[in-house]
Amino acid sequence: MSVIHRFTGDPAQGQFAWEGVAPQLIHTEEIQGIFKHVLVGPEEGAPTFVIRYFYVPVGDNTFYDQHPHEHGIVILHGKARVQLNAEFHELGPLDAIFIAGEDVHQLVNIGDTPLGFLCVIPRDAA
Repeated sequence: MSVIHRFTGDPAQGQFAWEGVAPQLIHTEEIQGIFKHVLVGPEEGAPTFVIRYFYVPVGDNTFYDQHPHEHGIVILHGKARVQLNAEFHELGPLDAIFIAGEDVHQLVNIGDTPLGFLCVIPRDAA
């Protein structure tokens, strides 16, 4: 059955929220205060993919990561320095990234506002 999660946030106020989607705080020694919103995934019955929104505070970063599954990412707001293996790239709103499986990757918020991006992964990687 199809599902809609209406946007209820206020981007002008830095608020990103969707009806029926509880933000999940990611807080470890490496990561401090990132929020993940699963917009489409197993709970919605999506059989092959997951769409997530990540909110990265100023000065914070995603995990320094490497794994078998690929990612598709679209930056929605903010500025990022993206590491892909040994290369670094600066990206901004509406830039898109394909991260191949097994590539080392990390996004770092290099702007003076929060970084937000959509990330699509295979469902079996969620």
